[in-house]
Amino acid sequence: MSKGIAEVTENPERIAVELDASVTLCKNRIVIGEAGLTKKGAERSALIILNQRISLGELFLAAWSAKTIRICADGGANRLYEFFEGYDVTLRQNYIPDYIIGDLDSLKPDVKSYYASKGATIICQNSQYSTDFTKCIRLLSLHYNSSTFRDAVMMKLPEVNHGIEIEDGIQDLYNDMLKKYTTDILPIEVLAINAIGGRFDQTIHSITQLYKLRSTDPYLKLVYLTDTDIILLIPGGGTLLSYDSEFRDSCIGNCGLLPIGVPTTILETRGLKWDVRNWDTSIVTGNVSSSNRLAGRKRCYLNAGDDFVLNLEIFPEKLACYIKQSTRKLDPPRI
Repeated sequence: MSKGIAEVTENPERIAVELDASVTLCKNRIVIGEAGLTKKGAERSALIILNQRISLGELFLAAWSAKTIRICADGGANRLYEFFEGYDVTLRQNYIPDYIIGDLDSLKPDVKSYYASKGATIICQNSQYSTDFTKCIRLLSLHYNSSTFRDAVMMKLPEVNHGIEIEDGIQDLYNDMLKKYTTDILPIEVLAINAIGGRFDQTIHSITQLYKLRSTDPYLKLVYLTDTDIILLIPGGGTLLSYDSEFRDSCIGNCGLLPIGVPTTILETRGLKWDVRNWDTSIVTGNVSSSNRLAGRKRCYLNAGDDFVLNLEIFPEKLACYIKQSTRKLDPPRI
């Protein structure tokens, strides 16, 4: 069957997106304001802090409070420690990571001692065949899905690396975990900071993880947060994005539909400022939908032949307020 004619439609700034059968039956659904950002539906969630300077200010503190566990990738613990030098340093004791993992070659001795004294679980993994980011991903999977791992950590035996083999023990435990699962693993919302920016090769590696995890660990719902963007993967085959009007009107600006993995065809969009149909998009040709916007009042529908990356421009101070308000609504009242 021949492909239809490419179309581009410019919409008003706000439009209603109707839910016909093709939209309501799509299997991929993402609530953007909640995707890796707020506490709602995030009992199984994690914040990963990688080894770059934390430049998010109050947005970082809001994101921290919205997550259930927090993991520092090796030198990411130094960055967390240093972050509070710009604040009241007494706040530091209220922001203790649950885990620090890596080969620990970047972790400063005084930072290691401080977080160990405050109860952080520090796990050395010397393998050079996986990145610190991958080690964090494996660890959070084990935290939620492996009683063997949780029992080892509860023993509190840091002098023997919590009974975890020092070279590749986390990977081995992860492999064992996968063998025991005969049903789908429940979703885990993962928010990673400091993954984009810095060295270009590490940024590209972070982008590859969006694609790779969708194939190998689809239960992990990975979102990157920078001081300018939210970045996530949109699965091919039709995805309904939902959001509340406050998030859309106050927290985000432009967006890009980025075919970083492979060239693809955007079969249909509904709810963008510039909707497209049968539109070929490719990094090589330069035919990319950048500087677009979400025009749908509460939803947007994106249907492409292949997975692609979506970035949403953020206004950090407003997004911090949005996350804090969402967190307060869900926290139990103090008695």
